[in-house]
Amino acid sequence: MKFNSLSIIISALILGVSIIAGCTIIANHEGQITEQAPGEILNIEQAAAYLDLSEKQVNLIINAEQSKLQNSGSFSGKMFPYFKVGSDIFISKSGLADWINEAASARREYVFGDVMQ
Repeated sequence: MKFNSLSIIISALILGVSIIAGCTIIANHEGQITEQAPGEILNIEQAAAYLDLSEKQVNLIINAEQSKLQNSGSFSGKMFPYFKVGSDIFISKSGLADWINEAASARREYVFGDVMQ
């Protein structure tokens, strides 16, 4: 009987330590995920700061590309990487890096609300 009680106590201790270790691992992993997520999606103000432009200039780029797409039915090259939720505009930071490289290599110009390619 004494052996059976000892094995139950040891089993309970092992189970308890395993649960605590598992919870600690999950908590640490969850913290890493939330630390990586911020900064991947930018608002207009953050995108303007990232590009070293004014918010007005970022809106001009978005409107010029959208106007060109609507007027001609197509847009050659990568468009500014944004999406809307209601009236709020959000920009993909990784997409923005790709857009910068393509717009610069194409020497794209935005003049008076028009896109010059």
